[in-house]
Amino acid sequence: MRSNGGEGRRRAAEVLTLLALATAGCGHPRSVPPITVQQQSYGRFEPVVAYLRSQVDSAFPGGVVAVGYRDSLVLLAAVGHYAAGDRRPVTPETIYDLASLTKVIALTTECILLVDQGKIDLDAPVQRYLPEFRGPMKDQVTIRHLLTHSAGLAADLPLWDSTRTRAAALAMVDTSPLLSPPGTRFVYSDLSAIVLMQVVERITGRPFDRLLADDVFTPIDMTATRFVPPKTWRDQIAPSEVDTFFRHRLLIGEVHDESAGMRGCSRTLRTWRALRRGCLLRVPGGRRRGMASA
Repeated sequence: MRSNGGEGRRRAAEVLTLLALATAGCGHPRSVPPITVQQQSYGRFEPVVAYLRSQVDSAFPGGVVAVGYRDSLVLLAAVGHYAAGDRRPVTPETIYDLASLTKVIALTTECILLVDQGKIDLDAPVQRYLPEFRGPMKDQVTIRHLLTHSAGLAADLPLWDSTRTRAAALAMVDTSPLLSPPGTRFVYSDLSAIVLMQVVERITGRPFDRLLADDVFTPIDMTATRFVPPKTWRDQIAPSEVDTFFRHRLLIGEVHDESAGMRGCSRTLRTWRALRRGCLLRVPGGRRRGMASA
């Protein structure tokens, strides 16, 4: 989002709109009193909630919307139900797959911490940290290019269909050719996130999921956030889709993205509460309580 003037940019950064719709995932909600679903007035946000209600069973079965201003929650509403065949009403404690928000909340946050610690240089070539990232012009690709989706990499590759192991998938990504010179073109690329995930794993010496649990999720009490759910959480998960392409079943508690197991871009699983804590880190003056290198 681009605003005119510093004040506009500040306000844009301070207003967090968190919307999770018709996706699936799993995290473990904290112990809270049960929430009773009932009609209520949402004041100036009533048109937002009314619109979302109008889309139930059309665009999606159900969802949760939360709006925050600075450290205050100014709107929280749940609409609809879990699935077409599951009429239980969703609540703010329903768990969703956050898909590519993982790039922002998880991967980018870890990169910020590593920059703070002096362990990663945004303008250093990727090959300094990941020599396997090779091919024509790839010596010119920097960490900043990966973060800004300007590395020249393709948007995606059929990793789920073309490889059988994580190592093979990563090798396919690392050796894939650039489609344009670095820094000349913006292409939203899952491959950039996959490469960056390898960089942070190489720097820290820890697997990506464990790294985020230790450095990001646990320190700020994002206990409803994780990559792989236990079976005991299944009843709290909103299904993401009926997969008619790859797995041929209703997906509950597993991400819908076929290549998700290889990525730093997808898919963390969490409730709105956990997502809000992560977003507060991005607000000027937002809480980073307990964060590594805070």
